[in-house]
Amino acid sequence: MTTSVRRDTRVESSDFVRTGPGTLGGRYLRRFWQPVYVAADLPSGVAKPIQILGEKFTLYRGEAGTPHVVAHRCAHRGTQLSSGWVEDDCIRCLYHGWRYDASGRCVEQPGEGGEGFAARVQLAGYPTREHLGMIFAYFGEGRPPAFPPYPAFANPALAEIGVLDAWSVLFPCNYFQSYENTSDEFHVAYVHSGGGTHSGLAGVPKMFAEETDDGFVRRSVRVDGRVRVTQHLMPNTTRVIVPPFKGMRGVGGWRDSYFTLVPIDDESHFMFGMQVAAVSGSEMKQYESVRQQFLAEVAASRPPHELAGEVMAGRDRLSNYSEHPYSVNIEDIVAQAGQGTVADRTNERLGRTDVGVILMRKIWSRELRALDHGSPLKEWCYRGELPEVGL
Repeated sequence: MTTSVRRDTRVESSDFVRTGPGTLGGRYLRRFWQPVYVAADLPSGVAKPIQILGEKFTLYRGEAGTPHVVAHRCAHRGTQLSSGWVEDDCIRCLYHGWRYDASGRCVEQPGEGGEGFAARVQLAGYPTREHLGMIFAYFGEGRPPAFPPYPAFANPALAEIGVLDAWSVLFPCNYFQSYENTSDEFHVAYVHSGGGTHSGLAGVPKMFAEETDDGFVRRSVRVDGRVRVTQHLMPNTTRVIVPPFKGMRGVGGWRDSYFTLVPIDDESHFMFGMQVAAVSGSEMKQYESVRQQFLAEVAASRPPHELAGEVMAGRDRLSNYSEHPYSVNIEDIVAQAGQGTVADRTNERLGRTDVGVILMRKIWSRELRALDHGSPLKEWCYRGELPEVGL
């Protein structure tokens, strides 16, 4: 039996940002389902290497279409398992042909004879599901929490719900910087004032935040009294209504969105976006035409993190990217990675506009302190109410 050593009751900001195996933040994030890949980007019969929370894994989709996550390396001599190939619902290692089922159990070892040896070989296998266009996995101990981690989009006021879009963007900085940024609507008036899709949000709001059953809610009150409500779902998801894609104004309207910030390692993360636009039947053809044009522009453009790097290096200006299909992401990367790959919070000067950031850190500190001391954690209950645009 192992004995854990209790630390001082104070939780440092570094506990939020370190998410590798055994870290306090990593242990906490592993208690929840995490998106790991855009479902449409993984065809049946294909395997991919992925890195999540500082660990490498093998993601593959069986020939029948079911996704699975198992360990990164073959148990035989340690080669990268994703270099092999998918057979039915199993994956076979490139090196010597050992074959593993979706649970990570070795089911065949060519040349070894019999099944006794194979029966004693077991890789790590992880619960895997699909939801809202994403592949999710659970990397924690014991039974996973209920799935899905947050509700599907629903708006009873709309007769028809339009197209679901799922995508990911690489951010070259710590995930917690992006999560804090989602709680800070004040930044929109400045970071996104260059004429892109968020230019209509340029007004300076008053900020309010309060804890809820599923995380906390942030309210941004404009000068004219209109209120924008954003939900922050613990531990690393934000639900918000955002403007249409570039070129889609007047078609489909604003999009109900989940943004989940998932660490690759401590110095980079993916923003996984799940969004739906309400499109009536008469608008669908026009919407789909504009959407395909947008996706073609995305495919032809340099990735946001590369362009943001040009700006941070002084070789270009943000204003030159206001027409980029992911201009908002470029702007956010410049602001967030501009804090450093891992922000130094010891020299900050927080003010009244940082109420969302302050509350987020307070909640995280409380939960990590409880986890560290073996005390009960708050059981978050995802309600799924639609957030308000208020614009």
